Amino acid sequence: MAQHTPNKIAETRTRLSLLRRSGPSIAQEGRERRTHIAGFEDFLRRMPLELKLKKNHEIEEKNDWRRERQARFKAGLEQENGSPTASLISVSSEEWNTIRRSETLFGRVKDYIPAKILGWMQDMNDAENEALPSKDHIPNQHADAHDPTSRVDHTVMEEIIETNADPTQLRVIEIPPQLYTMAYYHRYLPLPIFTNQNLLYIKNNLSIFKTEEVSLNAPNHTTILVLSDVISKLGIDQAGIAPNEGLSFPKFQQAAANFFRFETKRDPKGEEGNRSKWTKNHFLFWTNRPNSAETYNFWKSIELTMRLERQTYNIAFDVNNYCMAWNRVQMMMDNYDNFNSSTT
Repeated sequence: MAQHTPNKIAETRTRLSLLRRSGPSIAQEGRERRTHIAGFEDFLRRMPLELKLKKNHEIEEKNDWRRERQARFKAGLEQENGSPTASLISVSSEEWNTIRRSETLFGRVKDYIPAKILGWMQDMNDAENEALPSKDHIPNQHADAHDPTSRVDHTVMEEIIETNADPTQLRVIEIPPQLYTMAYYHRYLPLPIFTNQNLLYIKNNLSIFKTEEVSLNAPNHTTILVLSDVISKLGIDQAGIAPNEGLSFPKFQQAAANFFRFETKRDPKGEEGNRSKWTKNHFLFWTNRPNSAETYNFWKSIELTMRLERQTYNIAFDVNNYCMAWNRVQMMMDNYDNFNSSTT
């Protein structure tokens, strides 16, 4: 296998160039192109790498909202079309390689890296690792850290189930099986764990997480990930300092969709079970409200409270209670508007 590794590395590098956007961007008619202002491109090139990624992340979130507005306009659900999408700040191949080779830097910026680039980084790391001297016969003392029932001989891996890439569809991120084991012993897992970036990070970096043995409701000791360590390494705020669980509206939608898949798989009755139905109804109610994106900061704390009450008391979904909660949101919005109008 090692003799083919250089070709694999070259192919993976080529894939990065295909993932990066190319071709002319489309500017709105009459709109000044800021990137063509003298000195502006040089300013962007000299921008710190972390700031570049953060800015691109913000641009992409706004672009996602614009694309949704455009799609709803085409479907006749919106009266006004969404504005054209904005261009991203260029990040070079050398900069992406710098990020993937630095665990510290990667940990700081992973939330701002697109899922497709995270996938490329993992493939590139795998290809480079294959070029290293074979370690098939070196005992691995930590091989069973996350799966105590796994085989002693790790030379032969499980067969890979391949899928066909479809550029017209969003890639569904696999939920690491370790989360199901952890959730069995914890009544509540924070929603931010289920963003695409965090799921990929857990899957690709399992060895860095602490583990513990539990025996509750189990005939033998079971090894699980330490939830507090997962939360810490993912940078999830549990002190209530970050607003909205640290999630923007698009990230909230993303995490909610992944969490629904997670709960559906855990439910003994699948999508027809109470666990699945409640999760679906709860998140759809909040994300399908009129102007739910614009009013996100008003209703998010109420959504979290109702979700935590469900986790603690198994409260059934009651649309009347949710409508009453939405009325409180409307009152908060009205008070906010009245306050702003009185101070202007």
